[in-house]
Amino acid sequence: MGKLFFSQRVLDSLINEGKITLEGNIVTLTSPDRPQFELAPAFQFVRTADGGPDPNNLVGRIKYEKDLRALNAEIYLDSLILRDTAYVVEPGFIGEKQELMDRLSDADLLSRFLLENLL
Repeated sequence: MGKLFFSQRVLDSLINEGKITLEGNIVTLTSPDRPQFELAPAFQFVRTADGGPDPNNLVGRIKYEKDLRALNAEIYLDSLILRDTAYVVEPGFIGEKQELMDRLSDADLLSRFLLENLL
């Protein structure tokens, strides 16, 4: 359980039910071990807007907002245009478990950065 996707709707529901707490960009589960996740804005691709083919192979995937903006994606609420394709997306956040990041060596962190940002 290294990364989780929290849609805004699910995040609000979990807060209202008292299952998580949110402080800044840190979500803490209220389970006995109280794992914490650092949140970063992201989008889950639901479908193409016209129901047609997906030339970018993104439907069903979750992408960080920063990565989409680097590709010059146009984002508005639950709509996203990348290149010539419009998508319906679910806005939310990727939560990465903090303890995992704390245990990684500098070399592991650099490797992870390169894999996530250059591929």
